[in-house]
Amino acid sequence: MLRVGQVMSRLSVCLYSYHTIGDALTLMKEKQVNGLPLLSDQGHLLGMVTKEQVFEKGLEQYAAENKAADYLTTRFLPLKEESVLDDVWDLPFDIYPVFNSQEEITGVVTKYSLGQAYFQNVQLRSQELEAVFDSAHNGILAINRQGIITSLNPAAERPTRSTKEEAIGRFLSDVIIPTGLLEVVRSGIPEFGAKFQVGRRLYISNRTPIIKDGEVIGAVGVFQDVSEMEKVLQELQSVKQLNEELRTTVASSYDGIIICDNQGEILRCNPAVGRILEVSWEELLGRPFKDLVDKGVFQKNIIYLVKKQDGLVSILESSSAEHSLVITGNPVYDEEGKMAKIVINIRDMSEIIFLREALEESKQLSKKYQAEIAQMRSHQETSADIRSGSVIMKNVLELASRVSQVDSPVVLVGEQGVGKEEIAKLIHSQSKRREEPFYKLNCGSFPYQLLEIEIFGQGNALGNGKGKAGLLELANNGSVYLEDIGKMPLNLQGRLLRVLKDKMLQISGGKETVSVDTRILAGTNRPLIEFVEKGLFREDLYFSLNVVPIKVPALRERKEDLIPLVLFYLEQNNKRHEMDKVISPDAVQLLLDYPWLGNVREMENVIERLVVTARGKIISAKEVDLVLYEKEKSPLRAVTVTGVIPLKQAMDDLEQQLVTLAMEQHGTTVKAAEALGVNQSTVVRKLQKLKELNVGIEGGSIRKK
Repeated sequence: MLRVGQVMSRLSVCLYSYHTIGDALTLMKEKQVNGLPLLSDQGHLLGMVTKEQVFEKGLEQYAAENKAADYLTTRFLPLKEESVLDDVWDLPFDIYPVFNSQEEITGVVTKYSLGQAYFQNVQLRSQELEAVFDSAHNGILAINRQGIITSLNPAAERPTRSTKEEAIGRFLSDVIIPTGLLEVVRSGIPEFGAKFQVGRRLYISNRTPIIKDGEVIGAVGVFQDVSEMEKVLQELQSVKQLNEELRTTVASSYDGIIICDNQGEILRCNPAVGRILEVSWEELLGRPFKDLVDKGVFQKNIIYLVKKQDGLVSILESSSAEHSLVITGNPVYDEEGKMAKIVINIRDMSEIIFLREALEESKQLSKKYQAEIAQMRSHQETSADIRSGSVIMKNVLELASRVSQVDSPVVLVGEQGVGKEEIAKLIHSQSKRREEPFYKLNCGSFPYQLLEIEIFGQGNALGNGKGKAGLLELANNGSVYLEDIGKMPLNLQGRLLRVLKDKMLQISGGKETVSVDTRILAGTNRPLIEFVEKGLFREDLYFSLNVVPIKVPALRERKEDLIPLVLFYLEQNNKRHEMDKVISPDAVQLLLDYPWLGNVREMENVIERLVVTARGKIISAKEVDLVLYEKEKSPLRAVTVTGVIPLKQAMDDLEQQLVTLAMEQHGTTVKAAEALGVNQSTVVRKLQKLKELNVGIEGGSIRKK
């Protein structure tokens, strides 16, 4: 980019008030300039004295002893040395003083010098662009608005089958089969990635309009021969796929694999190396294999042994009391027969001994991952199921929103299915802990020992290096929702109290304690004070936990919410099952009159059942009545004794009826287990027993075959 400082005439002298016009003309002649700046005694620029001013005043008035200041003109603009030539070449005056960055006059420049330099610069750019145009690997062809070819580079001669001299000036269709350029000129719309074929060669073309002052004056097409490229891409894809397969194979190998160059530097290794050697396998890359020997990871340098024997070497090592390793080094030779790489295979022969422990650890990890997945899903859930039109429910949600801004424990009191869990999620999602984990656990769904491990974790009591983190530790800095808190055993209540008061968690089966900051949200079907009065709940835990009690009203207590909830679940199930069902007014009235003892959870299941079972588009009152009141007509609704049978048989029959009814009403083993107050695994086991007794399971419900 050319600048004024590169074009100007540099000056070492300037004119002052004491200079005569004769002095000025003499200095102009010496410096070969048409003008000089005139400065004040303080060094400030007053103006320019130019030859043109002498001629304008007239030679008849000229006298060499006249003051140069008499010929002063202020018709000028000062320029900076760093000014770009493109910005100043067409300014109006004939001569300009030039300043440097310190505001010192360093020279003068004429308009003629600027124009001449600008022209030379433009000419140079034109030559450079022409050279780039002719050297471009892609073909370039341009036409004007009449379709006449105006430009054609050598790369375009092959697909057009015409030389530059033959093509320029001719109409496009006279040279090649039109490739869409004419349409681009007419429409002004660019076209990218268009393919066309000339003979056996395949080209891809980008066509764009040439626009000047908002008007399309032509179009340019850039096209590339992709025949060879596609062939290369196919080969590259094959190589890439093969490389990916090899990489996956190495990474998936249960044996440790280390690949070194002929100098013993580690080029690649797989995760199994880290598992076997108990090191960070990523940090091994680029390090000499000898470092592992020096640090005692290996006893012998197998690289040295392979080079010494110039062939395969296998050795047996004991890296520790627990590991016996078989290490094999195999050389890889290049085309010249020189050793290029060494592949080392490491197999842990002792791992079979620990297979049972590894399997148990995998189960624990699986449970942990399932809990983390459940936690991540809970992050994605919103309070969309909380549809509130009633004043009482809005007050509940407003209170929940307020307490979400603090860290106090919250107890949610309400019947099953009223939405206590959703409100707990709402409190967490609006709190400052919303980016941290949220876990939920039903205290009534686990036996004592399993509940203890799930909440407080399991320490390394056996000394085998294994342990399991509980929900209170996993949810550190987050929240835990404990449903049916009243069913928590008394001795576990004492440990929970310590977490609330001291923020310290004692791991089950161990002596260690962990500092945790987990917010406790609890749910109960009945007020906790009733459990305290019966001796089932610690009074001190009650006072510590019951800081902010929130009573969640039953659905029958907030009739205003019924229709919004019905419409919400209707829309939700229509989308899920790709249907378009509507509910008749009579059917809606039945839903409004129903007591909904199972609350929102019961309504959710009823609406889904109506959507998937209704015969027509309109859900009738008869179909709603059949679903709502079939429990009263079912023989399974109560225990009936008609004769004396063995007690074991009676209990088995009752179990079958209860599990069957729970699955029909709730649809999933998780919800059925919650309704029955047992663990999910118990329901799964009972269902398996039913299948063995010729009981079929279809579509989430159970019926006799």
